[in-house]
Amino acid sequence: MDNYKNILVAVDLSEDSEHVCRKALRLAQDHQASLTLVYVAEIFYQMSASYDPLFYPAYEDIALDEEEILKISQTRMDELVQSLAVDENIELYNKVIVGIPKTEIVELAEQQQVDLIVCGSHGRNGIELLLGSTANAILHHAPCDVLAVRTRKKQRINSE
Repeated sequence: MDNYKNILVAVDLSEDSEHVCRKALRLAQDHQASLTLVYVAEIFYQMSASYDPLFYPAYEDIALDEEEILKISQTRMDELVQSLAVDENIELYNKVIVGIPKTEIVELAEQQQVDLIVCGSHGRNGIELLLGSTANAILHHAPCDVLAVRTRKKQRINSE
C-alpha cells in the first residue's frame, strides 16, 4: 500500500457515512495524511404548476432553494465531523458543493492532488449494476487509488 498523504472521502450524508469516514480516518492516522470530506448536493429542477422552477435535493422530498440545501447539507456535514472525534494531529477539511457527485468528486481529487479516494459501496446488484453507480464511476475515472467501503450487507434469502 502506498503512503497516502492526501485522502478524499466522498460521503452521501446517509447513516452509512460515519462508517465510511471512520475507515478513512484510520487510514489517515496510519499514514499521517490530511483528510477532506466532501458531500456533493445533487439538485434537481422541476417546474411547478405555475412554471416556476423548484429545487429538489436528491435526499429530500420538499422544495428548497439552492442556498437552503447547501445550509442544511453543511449542518449535516458538521454533525458528521463532530461525531468522528478526530485527533488534533489530523488535518481535516469538509466541503459541500453542488453538482453531479461522480464528476465533482473526480475533479476535486485532481485539483487537490489526492492520493486516495474513499467512498461507500452499497453492494448493488441486478439492474443497478447495469446502470452504474457513483462508486463505480469514481473507480474508473479517478486519478488515484480508490477504496470502496461496503456499507450494507446483501440481504440473504432465508429458506425456511
